[in-house]
Amino acid sequence: MIDKKRLFFVLAILIVGLGLVTWKLVSVQIIQREVWQTRAESVHERKISVSPERGKIYDRRGRVLAFNREAYEVAVDSYNMTKPELLIDILVDELRIGESELREKIYQESYFTWIDRSVSYETGERIKARLNNADIEGLILIESNRRVYPRRKLAAPIVGFTGVDGDGLAGVEYSKNTLLAGEPKVLRMTYGANRKPYRRTTLVEGRPGYDVYLTIDLKIQHILKEKLQQGVKRFEAKRAWGVVLDPRDGAVLGMASDESFDPNSYNKYDSNKRKNLSISETFEPGSILKVFSGLAALDHGVVEPDTTVNGNSPIVLYGHPINNAQYRDYGRVPFSEVIKHSINTGIIRVSQELGERNLYNFLNKVGFGRKTGLELPGEEAGQLQHYSEWSGLSIGSIPIGQGITVTGLQLAAKMATVANGGNLVKPTVIEKVEGPEGKTISSLSREKTISGPIATAETVTKMKEMLRSVVEEGTGQDADIPGYSVSGKTGTAQKPGEGGYAKGKYISSFAGYFPEDNPQYLILIVIDEVGTTPVWGGATAGKVFKEVGTRIIKSVKD
Repeated sequence: MIDKKRLFFVLAILIVGLGLVTWKLVSVQIIQREVWQTRAESVHERKISVSPERGKIYDRRGRVLAFNREAYEVAVDSYNMTKPELLIDILVDELRIGESELREKIYQESYFTWIDRSVSYETGERIKARLNNADIEGLILIESNRRVYPRRKLAAPIVGFTGVDGDGLAGVEYSKNTLLAGEPKVLRMTYGANRKPYRRTTLVEGRPGYDVYLTIDLKIQHILKEKLQQGVKRFEAKRAWGVVLDPRDGAVLGMASDESFDPNSYNKYDSNKRKNLSISETFEPGSILKVFSGLAALDHGVVEPDTTVNGNSPIVLYGHPINNAQYRDYGRVPFSEVIKHSINTGIIRVSQELGERNLYNFLNKVGFGRKTGLELPGEEAGQLQHYSEWSGLSIGSIPIGQGITVTGLQLAAKMATVANGGNLVKPTVIEKVEGPEGKTISSLSREKTISGPIATAETVTKMKEMLRSVVEEGTGQDADIPGYSVSGKTGTAQKPGEGGYAKGKYISSFAGYFPEDNPQYLILIVIDEVGTTPVWGGATAGKVFKEVGTRIIKSVKD
């Protein structure tokens, strides 16, 4: 006879068990469906981001400055590794990594440890062949791209470089990273039980990176760099930098310093060696600023070129004497002579009549104390204090280019403004951006880089005539290029030191343009701490200017 109590107990257990199973099924398939689906997909599906080919960088003539080359990234799976000691021997032989460092990485307990993320294609293929021959497993070779800079040190601070992840870290590589990098393709890989993929679905098509053409001309860049190097040696200077601009549209044709770095191995160089001095180094411009204090006085009607000005030395402000170069007295001379011979006391007396407010407003309008907006990282603004913060000596120091700081590019752009007739120049290093099949995405336009004017056309013409006389008969005669009517201005400024200015240390410079009637080139040369005599800008930077300009003219003819 069946025990009814036991039967009911067994049935109750079965009913409860069936209820629990049913509830679990409902919970997994309905209530927690998304959670378990996500877990299943994480096991059987993977989303993979495939980096597109990075865009190339060219100079204005289409010469390649940066491109991609096939490469490998190398990692190790220590759990599935075989013959580790033999593997270490192979990698020591093929890679520039020390044995102790390799041993630490290879024996690290992990399914994935990076060994080297920038291995040449040829080296990667050799490693692959040697692993196969030795029947070694566990090394992971991933096909990738390696950024290559064929011009090495030439224009390196402008072009910049990329890191191991392929993202731009400096220069145009950084500032135009989004355009150059493109958009990655996103794939969904579905795997079977054997862990082999059996279906691939494209979720995002992506696009390759755009190509970027710079305004830089490699010939001009080479000439500028070479002559700066020679100038440093010739004048026993600390360093030098310079800029070549097209004053008609603000295009930077060359921008260099005497030293540079190789972006193919950028991490071997100190960060100071990787700086673009023309945009990152600020300095007091010295007498080149007389061009702009003079323009302000002309534009406000304070003087005319033939107005007589007292050029005697010194002029005393609050008990502080300010002298002309070599303590020279000029007597009463036309204002044009003040610019031609760079007479400190003459421009100061004119600026006193102009007034602090008017001088500041003009310099501010021209753009001193602000970044130019060049498409490169690391640009400094320089400094122009508001006239309300000037000391009693400022009206004596600022008109002659002391107590105000600039960058080389900023000063070159302001001089280019004068060269083109008074229209403000916004310098640029980007000529155009091209997409697939050579389609132009954007290009240099004068409407974007030229604005103004800073003064009346008549005022600027008067100053340009004086700048021509500087080179014909004044302080800039060493810069003249026969047959090309060079105009320009010399600058020599004491360098700041502790508690004032450093004795015997100067920044010597020259900014000029040619040909006078239709300027095509504006060249600024800056030499830091000339060690020979004389130190004047005309006798040092002016001579380098002449050599650069002469070679540029010859290169155009060739």
